[in-house]
Amino acid sequence: MRLYQLDEARALLPRVVPVLRRLQATLTEYRAVQASIQALARGSSGDGHALADPWAEGGEDRVEALEEQLREAVGQLDGWGIEVKDPARGLIDFYWEREGEVVYLCYLLGEPEIAFWHTLSAGFAGRQPVE
Repeated sequence: MRLYQLDEARALLPRVVPVLRRLQATLTEYRAVQASIQALARGSSGDGHALADPWAEGGEDRVEALEEQLREAVGQLDGWGIEVKDPARGLIDFYWEREGEVVYLCYLLGEPEIAFWHTLSAGFAGRQPVE
């Protein structure tokens, strides 16, 4: 477990945000491909028309590629000691020591900076302002 200082975590954001965006986009595409595969397994859409075949243009290779991209993005964040809480939303946590207690610095993709923290058990709903 890596403990961050607030300024360290904030300074890392310019490197973290592109990884989060890539993770979010890849997950969205992966889920769309998976939904197409499930629909194809059912045979047709709700209106009885055949759906596009997700395997038509290297679909199996695409699924594998997307899975690898997801692993790489999560691995990169994990390598920095960052916990991915909700990849679809871009929600991550950094370990931080506050008043002698290890807590999380919490960041949600789109926020201008890391401005919230919460206890290890509180989760997103328990976020409080850092300053």
